[in-house]
Amino acid sequence: MFDKIKESVQKFSRKGVADEEAVEQLVKDIQRDLIAADVDVGLVSELSDEIRKEALSEDVPKGLSRKEHVLEIVYNKLEELLGDEPEIEEPDRILLCGLYGAGKTTTAAKLADHFRKRGRKPGLIAADTDRPAAYDQLKQLSEDAESAFYGEKGAEDPVKVVENGMAEIDSNLTIVDSAGRNSLDEDLKKELSDMHEVFNPDYTFLVMPADIGQSAKKQAEQFTEAVGVDGVIVTKMDSSAKGGGALVACKNAGAPVFYVGTGEKLGDLEKFDPVDFVSDMIGQPDLESLLEKVEQLDTDPEKLLEGDFTLVDFKEQMESVTDAGMMEEIMQQLPIGTQMPDNMASMTEEKIGNYSTIIDSMTEEEKVDPSVIKKSRVERIADGSGTSREDVRELMKHFRQTKNMMDKFDKGSMKRGNMQKMMKQMGL
Repeated sequence: MFDKIKESVQKFSRKGVADEEAVEQLVKDIQRDLIAADVDVGLVSELSDEIRKEALSEDVPKGLSRKEHVLEIVYNKLEELLGDEPEIEEPDRILLCGLYGAGKTTTAAKLADHFRKRGRKPGLIAADTDRPAAYDQLKQLSEDAESAFYGEKGAEDPVKVVENGMAEIDSNLTIVDSAGRNSLDEDLKKELSDMHEVFNPDYTFLVMPADIGQSAKKQAEQFTEAVGVDGVIVTKMDSSAKGGGALVACKNAGAPVFYVGTGEKLGDLEKFDPVDFVSDMIGQPDLESLLEKVEQLDTDPEKLLEGDFTLVDFKEQMESVTDAGMMEEIMQQLPIGTQMPDNMASMTEEKIGNYSTIIDSMTEEEKVDPSVIKKSRVERIADGSGTSREDVRELMKHFRQTKNMMDKFDKGSMKRGNMQKMMKQMGL
């Protein structure tokens, strides 16, 4: 995927100065890494020109070194390349479509498991009447996912199967696994169109494997034109070097990626968040130095590094770290420097006050589980706090970046004996 970019960024970070030669080498390394991930050459060239132009400009934001400025630009450009995180409302009906070998059946079960763990009662309908093993496979997977199942073994009319399944299945979230083809031919178009009319899904997701790389753009455009897909689920992200190319291609096709499959197990399905993705791509912090800084704070470092990091914790630690005058020191331990928008290292009291007001305007549910904050809630929170929607989105971006960093740690990792092993595992 984009694994090599981490090495390129870390190589640049170790340089003494961020002069024109160092920037040019970083750009060339990133070009090579993106092309190896099967990102369109034209897009790579455009991104390279933008990095050069902005990185070598005379205007370095106050409080940033030239190196930090360059790394922040790289971070933001990569995030733009992948697009925004799509918003998904609670669905009642999901239709999956795609070609042979995309992994639709397994993905259907993964989605069922994903939503079941979030309190839904999912049911799966086996509407792939072309592939003989599809019925048995989905039936078994539905048991593994503890979900209801409906299918008609040997059936020839998939649309009728969906219609019957809707009447019979006991669920509050129904997921249909449709048939595939070697290509999007007229028969498949008609079948999906008829199925869509009967089923009336809240979301139609195109399932495609990561190994098709930038060819994902053409496929996404074809399916969108033919059946009106709402977004994409990219499978096999764990086993393909072209996964990055597929993600970028979908973004440029106007088909947002909602989920990515990262393995064979039911739990190997993740919501796609470009912020987290780029954070993982760039690399992790110097854990030893970061923990030494954390231990100096007037707080419980174990609580700070627990996995259930909430907006309440974020607010407390933001104020604590800033009050202690240590934010800049801590952020310098990150391989991308002070990467966050507007730079948390140089936050003013006014900025922190705005963020605190925004968090105070949230419900208890939103503070504990920020994943529920979608477009309508962003508007309500902005109005209630007297801030802009952009301010709320900026806060949420800061929070996700920080949580992503905290989620890499656990209590055991804080023991000095485990530190060297953990750093080695993370490639540091």
